[in-house]
Amino acid sequence: MKVVAELSFASEAEIQALNKKYRKLDKSTDVLSFPTEDYEPGPDGVVRLGDIVICKEQAKLKGHSVAFLTRHAMLHLLGVHHK
Repeated sequence: MKVVAELSFASEAEIQALNKKYRKLDKSTDVLSFPTEDYEPGPDGVVRLGDIVICKEQAKLKGHSVAFLTRHAMLHLLGVHHK
């Protein structure tokens, strides 16, 4: 079974606009994740977990690597959330 997640990079303005639209927070952030509704394979047999958007400028300011943010967002796509 093939499992994929889309990874994109955004500017501070772009990630701020996404954060405002989807989380109602009018500020930039280092990473956002957008999980799919279910984990059912598509017609091609591929399970799509969702999308990850990383802002490298914010990551650098917060001292986070792209690898760290990708792992963090993947956990969100798999249903693990902050307490």
